[in-house]
Amino acid sequence: MRAFRLGVFLGWRQIQHASMWATGLIVVIILFTFLNLVALSGILLGIVDGALDQVRTQALGDINVSPLDGETRVLETERFLQILETYPEIKAYSARYGGLVTIEANYKERRSLNQDPDIIAVNVTGIDPVAEAATTDLEDLVAEGEYLDPNESGYILLGKYNVDRYAAEYGNVYDSLKKIKPGSPVKVTVGDETRDFIVKGIIDSKVDLISVSVYMPEREFRRMFDRYDHNANQIAVRLVDGVDEAAVKAKLESSDLSALGEISYFSEDIPKFVVDVRDTFQKLSLIVGVIGITVASITIFIVIFINALSRRRQIGILKAIGITRRTIEFAYITQASFYVIIGSVIGILVTKFGLVPYFMEHPIDFPYADTALLIDDAGLLLRFGALLLVALVAGFIPAWMITRQNTLDAILGRK
Repeated sequence: MRAFRLGVFLGWRQIQHASMWATGLIVVIILFTFLNLVALSGILLGIVDGALDQVRTQALGDINVSPLDGETRVLETERFLQILETYPEIKAYSARYGGLVTIEANYKERRSLNQDPDIIAVNVTGIDPVAEAATTDLEDLVAEGEYLDPNESGYILLGKYNVDRYAAEYGNVYDSLKKIKPGSPVKVTVGDETRDFIVKGIIDSKVDLISVSVYMPEREFRRMFDRYDHNANQIAVRLVDGVDEAAVKAKLESSDLSALGEISYFSEDIPKFVVDVRDTFQKLSLIVGVIGITVASITIFIVIFINALSRRRQIGILKAIGITRRTIEFAYITQASFYVIIGSVIGILVTKFGLVPYFMEHPIDFPYADTALLIDDAGLLLRFGALLLVALVAGFIPAWMITRQNTLDAILGRK
């Protein structure tokens, strides 16, 4: 214990008498080493989290209601929606009606019946524009033109992959319409019935489910498909922030609503391939973290070793006046711990109050998700603990190597 106390004292005195520039440089190196550990793994995890969050907010909602096995629609949808209205945990909901249509564009420019029509087959979704805007971010995703007006008729929204200038980015993956812009007329056909519509807007989303879709007001959808029973194909539900989705699902299932539709919350609806991707990115994050810790340990070792090597004569003098090797080792462990603690604490503050808020306001624009930095307090403390452990080892080894040297050789600066 005496060797430990004296070692801490000597280490602290060396820090006090060290050059401020040298100390500052070492702290900055540790700071950027810590930020490197946080940023790379945080971005990898943030990619998956951002993609899932966009699917939740733009497509599926917190709770999803689908038809029961053997049914094609949610039974007694009107009564279902009336009951949803009574739950204080539910912020908004939207009934959706789905069907397959063909859409033809540029038909006025066709000069011959032998000319191939500009036509695509797509799934169309009938929505209440007001309810859908309250439930998802669909209104904010209109990149060109305007959102659907509930008081207007004869308008539709096209997902961007149905428009050639957007779909061309992905080669021939998507069938698309040419020369489409807001205001373009199109013909929508269901069976033997064809109606004229105007493209009101074009939706740009990183969720493919949205970008390949077509939307029209539900009353026009039901007219075209002869759907007069109001039974929807899907109901998306958005909960009040902070409400446990599993608890709300359990409450809904405990009522007779479970006999009308299949109720599930978002985490249950995540496709297996998405779960596999998330697990893969978590493994990549772990690998990156291990590599980062390895680089950090080498960096700290080099910094402490150079520091100890430059003070080899001082170490020899300390040994000559009776200071034990154990005490000197504790002194350099103290120095290494000091640098890591100061650098990591600054790194934690920069992350929590700088990087995380910045990336929340300005997410990284990846093709498949807007990505923020995903790192929690436990993750920060884990990285801090790992660096501190590395510091203990990296501080001990250089001191141990140099204190093994002959005292006279150390004083004279001999190798």
